[in-house]
Amino acid sequence: MESMSFFRIIKTGFVNFWRNLWLSAAATMVMTITLVIFAVLFLMFALTSYSIKTIQNTVDISAYFKVGLDESQIMKIKNDLQNDPRIKQIVYTSQQQAFDEFKARHANDPLIQESLNELTENPLPATLNIKTYKLEDYPGVAQELEGANYKDFISKVNFEDNRVVIDRLGKILRFIITFGAALVAVFSIIAILVIFNTITLTIYNRKEEVEIMRLVGATNWYIRGPFLTESLLYAIGSTVITSLLFIPIFTQVLPKITAYVNPQLNVFHTNLFNYWFLVLMLFVVALLLAVISTLLAIGKYLKI
Repeated sequence: MESMSFFRIIKTGFVNFWRNLWLSAAATMVMTITLVIFAVLFLMFALTSYSIKTIQNTVDISAYFKVGLDESQIMKIKNDLQNDPRIKQIVYTSQQQAFDEFKARHANDPLIQESLNELTENPLPATLNIKTYKLEDYPGVAQELEGANYKDFISKVNFEDNRVVIDRLGKILRFIITFGAALVAVFSIIAILVIFNTITLTIYNRKEEVEIMRLVGATNWYIRGPFLTESLLYAIGSTVITSLLFIPIFTQVLPKITAYVNPQLNVFHTNLFNYWFLVLMLFVVALLLAVISTLLAIGKYLKI
């Protein structure tokens, strides 16, 4: 009996959906627009956040030591720097390692290989590549390396400051969060109102049927179930439409954007841009909007 009642509730929900097809289509499309806006803003937020993180990871300080400096002196400087709480990581590249890496990079250039073979000594300096915990700490560390304490040992300090680019991306990210949240909120309210009115109209159309069910002893959830099923159909329909619209974006657009930001990023194998994660998130949002609006309509107009 319970299974029969359940299937009857589902069937009645489908009947209500098709009986008011134009209203159902309008409610589904409004919710679809809301989900599209939400998905676009989410992807913009994710791409901007990842771009900031990628740029931050490329920032470092390269300290080039004077050629011929004793390695024990370099290790002493390295150990001193490691005690600095601002510094996150220090990578040491010896003169020989730098020479070997340079030679390997130009293995297919016979002119460079011939020139290297004629060298009597290694002209490449030992280096320290330094990363800090915070972006704002880089200028201070670079200035310290160029100071009097290290001027007898370090010939050059190379620091590329990308703070301007990162600050601009940060402003874009804050704009996306502020403007996007307002836009999603407005369209969510519109979607709730449309579904609310659609369910209200369905309640009025089934007023006599609801009265009969109440008289024969139908349970509250048996009466409410079809309306919730109808709202679930709005959520499923809008999620399916939005998901289909975003397939070309995931297959054509995102791979090109992420390849530009970072060639090693694979769109379909990261949590950040996972297509099915986005679909699930869209369905949860649609379901919440549908259930909230339906419960409001039931609470106001369906007196059981």
